[in-house]
Amino acid sequence: MPKRKKMLHVLKTPTDDLQRTFMYTLSLGYSCLQIPLFEMEGEAPDYDELIDLIFDFDEVVCWW
Repeated sequence: MPKRKKMLHVLKTPTDDLQRTFMYTLSLGYSCLQIPLFEMEGEAPDYDELIDLIFDFDEVVCWW
């Protein structure tokens, strides 16, 4: 069985309904991960991890 492609969603701001709809549609058939760049509960994003993930995933989509 072929391996599913992986898609990384990089979120600059919290998503709205329209963005979530686009993300869902683009993600069909992919194994997906979302990485928020905005602060959540006082935690800053781990940019070293983000760089590793960008090179590990087949496709990367950045959302504003």
